[in-house]
Amino acid sequence: MGSGNMLEAHVHEDTSVTLVSIPIPHVQGPNDIVVRVICASCNPKDWKMPAGLLKTISDCPNSGDDVAGIVHEVGSAVTLYKRGDRVAALHQLGAPYGAYAEFALVKDFVTFHIPPQLEWEQAATMPMASYMACIALFGSLQICAGPWETAQRPPPLLIYGAATGVGSLAVKLAQVAEIHPLLCVAGGGADFVAGLIDESKGDAVFDYRKGDEALVQDIKSALHGQELEYAFDAVSEKSSIANVSKVLKSKGGKIALTLPGRAHELSDQLEISHVMAGSLWKKLVGRHEGEQLGNLGVEDGPAFAKTMTSSIEKMLSEGVLAAHPHVVYEGGLTGLERALKDLRGGRVSAKRCVVRVIDTPGRHAPDIGDGI
Repeated sequence: MGSGNMLEAHVHEDTSVTLVSIPIPHVQGPNDIVVRVICASCNPKDWKMPAGLLKTISDCPNSGDDVAGIVHEVGSAVTLYKRGDRVAALHQLGAPYGAYAEFALVKDFVTFHIPPQLEWEQAATMPMASYMACIALFGSLQICAGPWETAQRPPPLLIYGAATGVGSLAVKLAQVAEIHPLLCVAGGGADFVAGLIDESKGDAVFDYRKGDEALVQDIKSALHGQELEYAFDAVSEKSSIANVSKVLKSKGGKIALTLPGRAHELSDQLEISHVMAGSLWKKLVGRHEGEQLGNLGVEDGPAFAKTMTSSIEKMLSEGVLAAHPHVVYEGGLTGLERALKDLRGGRVSAKRCVVRVIDTPGRHAPDIGDGI
């Protein structure tokens, strides 16, 4: 059981950050794991949630969810992990004891071992993006069962926002599952995405900065008369949804969105789903500001997560799945405010913001050895 206190970062509405001292968490259920956090990476939701822009996620001042660290304590039902293991995990969105602290509380079915060749910073960039991409391709769009299964008669797939953390992981997973042609939309990260695709199989990257009309025409030309049945919009803003709707099959086309609140802008003849990480812990239902959300994430979240966790761990170990480029903000948790404000200000492109929690000045927990 955890004892003593730890430092935890609280993110406020204006994206300022305060460090507070709270008790170290301990396991509360049989599938719990307490992780000594070495690194944490940032997601846009980490500033949007405190700012009140994500109404579907409950309030939690420690809004971090991407964890890389060392197993400190495990629950009675945890069999695959033990104290001292190097792991990365996805913390439950909106729950207490998130990634922005010296210790985090996670579940075993969203935890995977870090292979020796992967650095802490790299590992921290993987959990949210990996699980969200898996939900999009294999849970929402259901192009195939998982990355271990090569898609039969693979259809064209459009990924809008392909340079984002989630979008780029979807690109990588699509390559593993042999989903081609892959039509990727990006902006400043277009060159980065170009290095992930296979042009010999019809994959292509389109720069949205050329303008909406040119983008839509370029995508239509790349389809060579084929209907586009599948689209993953990892941006899910007004312009991206409008552009996707112009190229997607008008009746029965399948689109997966990362944010609620825009489905009403799409035809009701489309199959619309929302890629919700929260569905990995519990079944999600309901409305967003009066809008019926429909299909949210996956049905049996823990079972889906467990299957994908095994696959993610295997791909990382074999070097099939590469980590996202990242930038480290110095000062541990004292650098978190700068990282989140850069995200909020749109000053980060095609990279993940990472803080080395272990480097936080005045941290409470004792040293745990060299090489961290």
